[in-house]
Amino acid sequence: MNKLITLLAMLSIPISIISCTGSDENQIKDQNISSYEKESTGTRRLEWDDVNDIGWIKIMLEQANLLEAGVEVAEIYFPPGYQDVAHMHELELLYVLEGELDHIVNGVSHILKPGMLGVVKEPDLVVHRSHSDDGVKVLAIWPYGNEIRALDAEGLREISLD
Repeated sequence: MNKLITLLAMLSIPISIISCTGSDENQIKDQNISSYEKESTGTRRLEWDDVNDIGWIKIMLEQANLLEAGVEVAEIYFPPGYQDVAHMHELELLYVLEGELDHIVNGVSHILKPGMLGVVKEPDLVVHRSHSDDGVKVLAIWPYGNEIRALDAEGLREISLD
């Protein structure tokens, strides 16, 4: 847990810089300053059926609760045996919470264990593959945003967390 707190503290500086460098359109309006969510147990959950289990993405922070475009955070569960296709991210940070993740970047495998961080940035291609019998849970941080919108376009099942 201390490693996670340290990681989040380290990330707060670049994320703050990124947030401050956005256009005027992306800044919180004065009338909304007191209405953005200051904590989150998740806004919604996206699910997909995998061969062995259901995979899911619990969205923790997005434009809906930040009131501006920018950093997005999600907890992701990759079920046992899961492997996605090669894809790209502008910038993605994956912090492993439970299990082991085979983080394949440009064809090179990196086994990430709890407490480890995987990084991928454009133009790298990444494949996420579960490397654990019980699946893998990761904390995904997308500092530039735009990932939730892409997930929404995939047509995953949306489950309300109300």
